[in-house]
Amino acid sequence: MSSTEQVQRSRPGRHTAPPTGPRLFTRRRVAIGVAIVVVVAAGTVAVVQYLSGGSQSQSTSGEKATVISTAGTVVDGQHLTTALHIKADNVKVVNSTVRHKGTVAIRVFPGFSGTVVENTEVWCDAKDMVGVGNGGYTAAKVKVHGCGTGFQHFAGAPAVVRDSTVDDQPYKASYAFDEPGKKHATTGAGLVAGPVKATKPWPGPDNTGVPAGTELTPYTGQYAITQDNTVIDGKILTDCLDIKAKNVTIKRSKISCKNKGGMIIRVFDDVVPGASLLIEDTEIVGEGQGLGVGFGHYTMRRVNMHHLNEGPRVSDGAVIEDNWIHDLVFTDEKDHQDILQTTGGEHMIVRHNTLEAFNPTTNDPFNAGFQLGSETAPKLSDLLVEDNLFTGGNYTVNLRPDTKAEKVVFRNNVFVQNSRYGPASNEDLDGVTWEASNVYLEGGRPVTQGP
Repeated sequence: MSSTEQVQRSRPGRHTAPPTGPRLFTRRRVAIGVAIVVVVAAGTVAVVQYLSGGSQSQSTSGEKATVISTAGTVVDGQHLTTALHIKADNVKVVNSTVRHKGTVAIRVFPGFSGTVVENTEVWCDAKDMVGVGNGGYTAAKVKVHGCGTGFQHFAGAPAVVRDSTVDDQPYKASYAFDEPGKKHATTGAGLVAGPVKATKPWPGPDNTGVPAGTELTPYTGQYAITQDNTVIDGKILTDCLDIKAKNVTIKRSKISCKNKGGMIIRVFDDVVPGASLLIEDTEIVGEGQGLGVGFGHYTMRRVNMHHLNEGPRVSDGAVIEDNWIHDLVFTDEKDHQDILQTTGGEHMIVRHNTLEAFNPTTNDPFNAGFQLGSETAPKLSDLLVEDNLFTGGNYTVNLRPDTKAEKVVFRNNVFVQNSRYGPASNEDLDGVTWEASNVYLEGGRPVTQGP
């Protein structure tokens, strides 16, 4: 691969349309098979069965899907060979099977709640598929087979999964970290609670990554980019990238790269004057190794970054907004893994991201959602961190006590209560402004007023 160097610490930041056929459901129960209608008790309970072709529609991602759009629908005893898309509240899927080749076999769309999947089996026919997703559901006695991700959920839409298996292995998921830890000093106690101001929906599977319906083709260009104004659009990239040019753009693409100890995308702004990168609407997969993007003078928007050792390094001029960074991979007990890390620099923005330093399957917090210091620069200056959803970590936001800070502002951030020791450390350092608008997701209390 082209980007083979280890991470250096000599510079800041290193460290749907509805179905067109007959109606698919009634108020209470749906079955998809033969065309029979049975009405019981003068219409109080109806079981409606249709040919499978009549229940399908083309989803926005271009795959065939059975779409549930009536609240309270029950899908009982069915055998589906399409995806099942749930776009209604309080849907129940029970005693059924779903076999699918696409993206997500059973998918609960954003904004809908109350879905229960029970005593059901899911088979995936593609290794990068999700069995049940994207979140905000309850799964009980569900068996998932052959899926890259058995049960997908994230901090913005957590799920409850119990008595279920993935490839015949018990699945455990939790958004609570129970190990007793150090008592966090409530240095900011006395702040006045305010409303949760962070914008929703949070970045997640439906608003980050490659837009639905985008046709991707193999990338055949160079992985060391030296031509100014290069644009990579709609491509599948299978190696790491070195950015050694000005105004490089990567958009609507998928990048897969394994680079132990090195960057998946490195901007050589310390070597090539003016080197810079804009990356948007892209998926970055670390294949279990590597660090996301670094070091400075890049803008990253609506990126789905996952299955890597650590996320981006944040240095001079970096802008990170509207991204979903999740599913870090723990490879060694000595790992010190962060979603974001800066060791100094200036003029940086971290805005409206979902930053998950927590693995809900292993119940494992990593080091931090954002690790901050000034070890490799004169100071950490002009950094705005606002409107983010943070989860996990030892301390979710961890400022080194020796940080030389100036105009570092945290505001309107929301914290899930699943860190090991507390939501923040050393947030009262000189040069750091920690506003009362930084609150817990549960209850909206300022994060410095204790659990």
